[in-house]
Amino acid sequence: MSDFWIQTGTGRALDLMSPTAAMIDLEQDVAEALAREPRFGGHVRSGPYSVAQHCVLGADCIERATGSVAVARAFLLHDAHEAYCKDIMTPLARALDARVYARILHRLGQRVPNIRPEVEEAVAAGVFADVLKGLKADLDRAIHEAAGHPWPLDPTIATKVAEWDLAMIAAERVHLMARAPKPWAASVERAAPARIAGRIAVWPWPKAADEWRARLHKYFPNLAAKARPSAA
Repeated sequence: MSDFWIQTGTGRALDLMSPTAAMIDLEQDVAEALAREPRFGGHVRSGPYSVAQHCVLGADCIERATGSVAVARAFLLHDAHEAYCKDIMTPLARALDARVYARILHRLGQRVPNIRPEVEEAVAAGVFADVLKGLKADLDRAIHEAAGHPWPLDPTIATKVAEWDLAMIAAERVHLMARAPKPWAASVERAAPARIAGRIAVWPWPKAADEWRARLHKYFPNLAAKARPSAA
């Protein structure tokens, strides 16, 4: 075990450099951590809107709109890695990219008088974002193995999950966020909001954990069977 490990709620050691399915507890660690992890950096005034609720509402929308259990199943797990690596907002990742690149140039003796124009292309390439993507992929591999689900995802399913993620963000900002002072990313501005039944009300974290766990059992009956107490 390396020094790059975290202790989970159930007392497991999760090695961020070499995660394995044996380190993953979907029922408790993932469900509860996602239920306590806020989206949008916590900037939802009605309360912390959790990653768990996002995944549940998205999976429900997908199945209701398309009937695709395969895409709904994949959507439920698409942010599960954030139980271990947090929900790092895209603007924050890009800002870190810029600062990492500027720091590298500084170490090499090159002055960066104005961070924005000098690092624009580097940020587009995404040094920090690329590293974070690799860490998430390692966690995803372990999580999907623990769930008994194929990884990597079928490309068609992966594309649909990404499309629905944008649709959910577009809906969530209408339902939950203050009026935007500036345009969001072009991909979000172009996305048609997902049709969510009613208006989103933020769930308390125990409900979010229970709902995420309920969908986990729905889409992964193999896990539901393991969770049931054995007959006396």
